[in-house]
Amino acid sequence: MLELHIWGPSFTLPSISPQSLSAIAYLKLTQPPTAWTLIPSSNPLLSPSRELPALRDGTIWVPGFRGIIEYLRHKNGRALDDVLGREERADALAFGTYIESVGGRLLDLSMYLTDENFDVLRGAFAKLLPVPARYYVPGVLRREARRRSDGLIPASSVSATDPTTPLPLPSAMTAAALPATREKILAKATAERIKQTAIAANFLQAIQTRLGKGEYFFGDKPSSLDCLAVGYLSLGLYAELPNGWLREEMLTQHGQLCTYVNGVRGHMLGDGVDVVAVMSGQATVTTSSGQVVDGGLPWGIVEPQYVPQVTRFLLNRAMEMVGITSTGRDGSVRGEEEQTQEKKEHEKGMKSLQRWETAKNMAVVVGCIGTFIGYCVWNGLITMELGGRGKDKVAGGVTGGIGGRDDDGEKDAENEMELLEGFGSAEAILGLGDEVNKAFVRGVNEEEREGKGGFNQKSSESLA
Repeated sequence: MLELHIWGPSFTLPSISPQSLSAIAYLKLTQPPTAWTLIPSSNPLLSPSRELPALRDGTIWVPGFRGIIEYLRHKNGRALDDVLGREERADALAFGTYIESVGGRLLDLSMYLTDENFDVLRGAFAKLLPVPARYYVPGVLRREARRRSDGLIPASSVSATDPTTPLPLPSAMTAAALPATREKILAKATAERIKQTAIAANFLQAIQTRLGKGEYFFGDKPSSLDCLAVGYLSLGLYAELPNGWLREEMLTQHGQLCTYVNGVRGHMLGDGVDVVAVMSGQATVTTSSGQVVDGGLPWGIVEPQYVPQVTRFLLNRAMEMVGITSTGRDGSVRGEEEQTQEKKEHEKGMKSLQRWETAKNMAVVVGCIGTFIGYCVWNGLITMELGGRGKDKVAGGVTGGIGGRDDDGEKDAENEMELLEGFGSAEAILGLGDEVNKAFVRGVNEEEREGKGGFNQKSSESLA
């Protein structure tokens, strides 16, 4: 039996996620009630791609609305859009992508990025998630919503003050400056509210124009585009939030869309959902004939989320925040039979490339260290001794030498002798020790005689 894992119910809807709602609508239209079960696990760790919704068929996991449609088409040999023509299928794909992109960001802006609405959303997730995930997951989802909505509207709008909300009473010191400050705050809040409403109005008008007067987007039969539209529009219509600017826009300006959603909701999403009954497993009611009652959805038992699972989820998120990806998010069907030879060759090439990159980085590090040592030696920051004795011993021998000679000359002679002594075993091997020493002694004696002769000659000339 197929298992559809989703984010849990809220706002009388079977899920708090628009993608999960769209997947529910598609399976309800294409699969018999006894062929699948709905699991409000609210646990993305169950899917290898760590995202919901995810369809499980034995050992195979299929994440995402588009992936589920493609998998069911291959499995059953048919799809909901088979009744459409070629141009209509292309139109459904293009307009569905528009709904996922713009509609998703509008819901992010309304539910996650409006402060007072997000406080209500935290309470909804508290009924779906165990401790400590209920304190962490909403913040993660809000950061992802902020990333997806980047560029849609200025960031300052997410915490703008409602123009109808009175400001707190000022103190005596700020009373003089309050009128100008109040005008600025109200003007900013009004401008941002206008931007939000304008974006919502353009999106809703485009959908309403494409829907026209028909029961569905393509005549009298539903398509995958209807599943997407119902999933996203139902959250905007039925989610009662403190700052309900999106719901207000739908009710006051786009009544045709509200009629469309109300008309197809029971057929695609079932009746109103009792969150407590679903999460406690009391909403699972199926007759012997396969007819599903109590909301019209084949609810399954919620799998418990144990501490190790939640801990692994938190650890994976922490690793992602520092730039370490623990597992992939590739959205493909994970099964052993899907690991084709091409994928194996690609993985092998990626591992070889990683090894090459590692070796190259190590070579760069070693080269840098060697260059630094060479620079220090060249500039005298590091000295290298060639002899068996250190400079301190040579200096001690010089100071204890015979007096009457020039200290600098004596040091030079001793250093040269020390250098020659440093040849060590090389002298013995080559048989050059005696010859070198004799030549050196003859050179020193000749220099001393020349020095004495030059000194005597200079002294005679000075006396003359």
